[in-house]
Amino acid sequence: MKIDSNVLHQETARNERNNNNQEKAVKSLRGIAVTALATAALTLGSPISYSQDDCTSDGNHTIQVTEGADGRPALSYRGGSAESVHVCLGDQVQWVLTGSDRDFFVDFFSGAPFDGAAKRGSSGTVVSIVIGGPAQRGASYSYGVEFDGGPPLDPHIIVD
Repeated sequence: MKIDSNVLHQETARNERNNNNQEKAVKSLRGIAVTALATAALTLGSPISYSQDDCTSDGNHTIQVTEGADGRPALSYRGGSAESVHVCLGDQVQWVLTGSDRDFFVDFFSGAPFDGAAKRGSSGTVVSIVIGGPAQRGASYSYGVEFDGGPPLDPHIIVD
């Protein structure tokens, strides 16, 4: 049986091209795998990951409760808004009434994981909780602050 040398040459060239394409595909997949591993390593080691060492609060948070012009409580925190206060696990949060002798009530909604999460305060007492136990990092906990029977405010404690 006689084999045509041109056919043999063409078949050999086609096989070499297929082998080259397969090698390129393998190299490409290796590059993708290395990139994926590097991305995973950077993500897991990024500063976004939660660690108590990353938390920057000073451990004590005092929220001032005053009577607003509309008769509702007004809250301030460190000279600004108390709408969202960021805290760390183990921090203490206090609500202190100033400029009024009314009773006020602090109540965390939906079973918030803070001891003493529903407390009454007055001009002579401080409402205080410690952020701990089952509190989840990255979670936001809504609570209400109200004067007796009035409409509550709905601020948040965010655990960093």
